[in-house]
Amino acid sequence: MKVITKMTVMRDIALVTLSKVPASVEYICRIFDMLDEAGVNVDMISQSPLTGAYVSVSFTASSDEMVKIAGLANSISEEIPSIRPLISHNNVKISLFGERMPEFHGIAASVFRVLKDCGTDVVLITTSSVDISVLVDGANCEACIEALKEAFEL
Repeated sequence: MKVITKMTVMRDIALVTLSKVPASVEYICRIFDMLDEAGVNVDMISQSPLTGAYVSVSFTASSDEMVKIAGLANSISEEIPSIRPLISHNNVKISLFGERMPEFHGIAASVFRVLKDCGTDVVLITTSSVDISVLVDGANCEACIEALKEAFEL
């Protein structure tokens, strides 16, 4: 029985990581309000666990938004001086979906094993009960995409 039934691939994705964000939802809200006001469509979002006074927040958007994102990153760090932005592009988001994933263990392990065997590093991970999304460097993504298709018979 197939647990993962669908894979989607989004290319040319920008990853923005904001480190030293004050650990308050007020600051997280301000960051995403600024992105919304600028019309940036944010996709994957990940926050590091609270460890002291700061967290790191990462999100993805289309690389087409790079100029806008860079300007916003500067504005955000001017408004909240502790924040340190880091932006990369040419990433690829691979999402694996399966309605029955909650019934099985080891799915994430299988995905990461395939990616390891392809020799790629995972830049960002987000999940829900029915999907696993990984952001990988675009340079080695084609082999990973094919290996995932083969591993999960997609």
